[in-house]
Amino acid sequence: MGPFPSLKGLPEINVNTATDAVILERMDLLHECLSTMGLNCAGHAAGQQNDEYWGADISELISRCTAHEIIHRDFEGNVRKEVVKIKLESLTFEIDANNEICAWIYEES
Repeated sequence: MGPFPSLKGLPEINVNTATDAVILERMDLLHECLSTMGLNCAGHAAGQQNDEYWGADISELISRCTAHEIIHRDFEGNVRKEVVKIKLESLTFEIDANNEICAWIYEES
C-alpha cells in the first residue's frame, strides 16, 4: 500500500536542528496516514502488540529523513561510506492477512 499523497511535496526537516513541534507534526502526519487506512501493528490480532501506535517505527522513519552517513560493503566487498536519507514520499508498506503492517518500504537518496 502507498505511497501517500499527503506525504508528497513536504519541506525537508533536519531532526538535529528542527524544533520538537516540527518533528512531532511530521510524525503525527505519518501516523494519520496509517490510521486512516485502519491498519494495525504487528501482533495486534494475537493481542501481543508492543507498539500499538507505531511510535518507534514512525520516529525512526522521520529521523532517517535527515541525511545521515551509512557504512556498507559493495558487491566486491569494499567498505563504502554514503550519505543517504529516506524519501518519505516514496513510503509504502506490506500488510499481512491480519491487516498488520509487516514491512516498511522506501527509497533512499
